[in-house]
Amino acid sequence: MVKHHKELLFNPHPAKVGEVEIQMFGAERAKIARLFIAGNFSRRFDDAKKILEKVSEMDFKADYFLTPSGFVKIPWKFSGFDEALKDGKRWAARLLEGVEINAKQIFIGVDSYSSSNLAKPHVELSIACSPDPWHCTGKVYPTVSQKGLIRADIDSHFLELDERVVVLCCHDLTIFNPRSDSSAKGWRKEIKEEFREGVVDFKPEVALHHSHYTDTPFTWIASWRNLEKISDVRHYATSGVYYREGGVRAEIERTLELTGKGSVLDVVVDISC
Repeated sequence: MVKHHKELLFNPHPAKVGEVEIQMFGAERAKIARLFIAGNFSRRFDDAKKILEKVSEMDFKADYFLTPSGFVKIPWKFSGFDEALKDGKRWAARLLEGVEINAKQIFIGVDSYSSSNLAKPHVELSIACSPDPWHCTGKVYPTVSQKGLIRADIDSHFLELDERVVVLCCHDLTIFNPRSDSSAKGWRKEIKEEFREGVVDFKPEVALHHSHYTDTPFTWIASWRNLEKISDVRHYATSGVYYREGGVRAEIERTLELTGKGSVLDVVVDISC
């Protein structure tokens, strides 16, 4: 049986990052540079650090550098969301020590789980690292199994930087998938409606999407298309790990093509070498 992507987050035998191959696709000066990792990435601190060090050797310039959701997984020791954010920022700062990536803002996905049982407390964070005060947010729209997700505030997803930016943490993007509208009930329906209203009011120009795994564009394509319809977004991108137990479902070129729009540079790190 093929494991659900969430189960892979607790895989005891992920690939350890050794020799890696990096390729870039797109203009070297871009609005968004998004990291795509090909292979069963461990999400360990040392492996995440090694990837960033390799990326820092590449010659590009971007306004926003985007990593996958859970780019690094940190130990759970929190009693609430604010504590998790504080520690997430500390781990993100450690990741970036000695790393020079030519981007105005670097968005790091940081996860922490109290248990492999997703009914237990956990967070999935986005840490925006920049010379200015760092900004933090986290997932607000969990999968059905994520009963223990400690959710962020919806307002924290909307950033006024050089332009208006909306940050989406993995399943958050499905807020815009019209196919789930009829099945969303109660608080899930309320989150979808409130977030969509926020997008209409805020009028973001850039959308940044952290995903844990993206091995096919069709997981996200309906959501991206609907987000385009209701917003002023001109540049968007999904960052993720290109891996699926049992085999990926689409070519990576097609996956990249349909999960980014506008000025996007693809930084593809192959750890399966």
